[in-house]
Amino acid sequence: MIRIEYTFLGFSILFFLFNFQVSGQIQFEDVTEKAGLVEPLKGMMGHGAAWGDVNGDGFPDLFVGTFSDRPDSIYNVRGHITGPAPDKLLISQGDGTFKEIKDSPIRVAGRNSGAVFADFDNDGDLDLVTTHQSFEGTKHQKPNNFIYDNDGLGNFTDVTEESGLDFGWPFLGRNAFVFDYDGDGLLDLLMQEDFLRADVSGGDSRLMKNIGSLKFEDVTAKANLPHGYRTGLYGLGGVVGDINGDGWPDIFFAHSCRMFINDRNGEFHEKVYRMVEKKYTDPGTTNPNWTCGADFADIDNDGDMDLVMGEHYTGNDVIDRLFVFLNEGNDENGDPILNDVTKESGIKAPEWRAPNLQLHDFDNDGLVDLMVTNFTSFLYKNNGLEDGIPQFAEPLTSGAKEGLGYWASGPLADYDRDGRVDFFGAEWEPEAPSLLLRNVTPNAENYLDVILNLQKSANRNGIGAKVEIFQKGRLGIKEGLLGTRIISVSTGYSSAYEAIAHFGLPSQQNVDVKVTMPTDGKVHMKKNVSPNQLFVLRE
Repeated sequence: MIRIEYTFLGFSILFFLFNFQVSGQIQFEDVTEKAGLVEPLKGMMGHGAAWGDVNGDGFPDLFVGTFSDRPDSIYNVRGHITGPAPDKLLISQGDGTFKEIKDSPIRVAGRNSGAVFADFDNDGDLDLVTTHQSFEGTKHQKPNNFIYDNDGLGNFTDVTEESGLDFGWPFLGRNAFVFDYDGDGLLDLLMQEDFLRADVSGGDSRLMKNIGSLKFEDVTAKANLPHGYRTGLYGLGGVVGDINGDGWPDIFFAHSCRMFINDRNGEFHEKVYRMVEKKYTDPGTTNPNWTCGADFADIDNDGDMDLVMGEHYTGNDVIDRLFVFLNEGNDENGDPILNDVTKESGIKAPEWRAPNLQLHDFDNDGLVDLMVTNFTSFLYKNNGLEDGIPQFAEPLTSGAKEGLGYWASGPLADYDRDGRVDFFGAEWEPEAPSLLLRNVTPNAENYLDVILNLQKSANRNGIGAKVEIFQKGRLGIKEGLLGTRIISVSTGYSSAYEAIAHFGLPSQQNVDVKVTMPTDGKVHMKKNVSPNQLFVLRE
C-alpha cells in the first residue's frame, strides 16, 4: 500500500495507492520509509537523480539533486525547518536501506538538473559529474558543473577547478550524457544546455572530450556540432547511443528534436527528420511543445534500436504526447529510417507531464515496456507485436491529482538485486515525498543482468556496448535472438543509471551472450550462461 500526503493551499490531502498494477501483472510497492529515505530527502525540490555502486559492494547507491533557490518557506514542510537541503548522496547498506553521507563535498545548494556516475579516469571506480543551472540573480554557488573523484570507497573529492567543466555564468545545464564519441577509450561528456531562458542562455550545449586525469576539452566545433550563442544545440533531454548499427554512438536531443550521426572520424553530421512536423523545429528556435525524455531500445525485438520520446510540458492547446518510432534500417547514406507508429502502437497520451521516460522490461517477459515519470500514466506494458508493430496496453494509473506534485526524474535500478527493475522518483514539490517503488511483479523471476568488467579495456564498463542474448546453441543466429540492449548510464531527462544490460526471460533457460564493444567492434562471447543472475563479463 502506498500512502501519499500533500499539503496544498493549507489543506492536507491524503490518499492511498494499493500497489500499482497493469493488466494484473506489473506491480510496485512503496518502500521509501522502509529504505530510510523519507527523512533524508525532506526539504528538497528533487530534480537530478542517479544510481551507481560507488563503493564496490555490489549494490547501487543514490544521488539526489535539488533546486535550492526558493524562499525557505517553500522547503519548511512535513516537519522540515531548516530551509533548502543540499544535493545528497545516500549509500546502500546492502539490506534494502540507505544511509545519508553528511560530510560529502557533493552537498551543493544550487539548481541541480542532472548527474551521472561513470569511471572517467579509468581507475576502476565510479566518479560523479553533476550539472547545474546558473545565472545572475540566483542563489546558485559557483561553479555551474561539478566533477568529483572517487577514491574507490565512495569518498569523493571535488576536482572541478582544473577539469574544464565549469563554463561560467550563464549556463542552464540540464544533463550530462556519457559516451566515447571518438573511440579513444576515454569516456567523454556532452553537457546539455536548454533554451528556456532566452534572456540568459543561448542554448549552447558542449561536447567535452576526455583528455585524461579528469580533465576535458571543448571540441564542440571540431566535432561539427552546432555551437554559439542562440545558434547552438539545445535540449531538455535526449539520448546517446548507436541508432544506425555501425557501432558508434549517435546523438538525439529532444526539445530541439535534432539527430546527429557519428561519422566515425571525430565528427558528426545532422540527419534532419520531419516525422512529426510540430515536433521538429528549425535550428536555433525554441520548440514550444517541450519534448523532453527520449530513449533508444529494441521495442519490436528485431535487433535494432527504436526511438521513443515524450513531452515535459506543453503550452496553449497542445496535448501532451508520447511518440513511438520504429527503426526500419538505414538509407543509402547509412542514416536510420524512422517510421512514426505512435497511432498504430495504441499508446495513449499522458494526462499531464511526462519529463523522463525509459524503455525496460519490467515484468521479465522478454518485451520492452515504457515507463514515464507521470503519476497518472506511469507505465505502459508492451503486449507484443501486431502486424510488426508493438502494442502498448492502457497505462498504469496512480490516482494522483494534477498540480500536487510530479517526478522530475525517475532513474531505474534493481536496488535490491532481485532481478526486477525498481523505480526512484525524485519529487519536485517539497510537500510530497520522493518515492522508492520496489518492483514486486509476480511470476517475473527469470532474468539475466549483464555487467562488464573489462580490466584490459579503457572503457571497462562497456558504456555504449551492444549486448545481445541468444537461445543456447544459437549464438549469432538472428532467429535465435532473444534481446538486444545498449549499455548506457545517461538517457532521458535528469536521470542516470547503472551500466547494466537487463533482460527478461519468459522461461528459465540458459542463453548465449554476445557483447560488441563500441567504436572498435571488439566482440566478447560467453556460451551457456545460466539465468537469474548478475553476470559479470570479463576478458
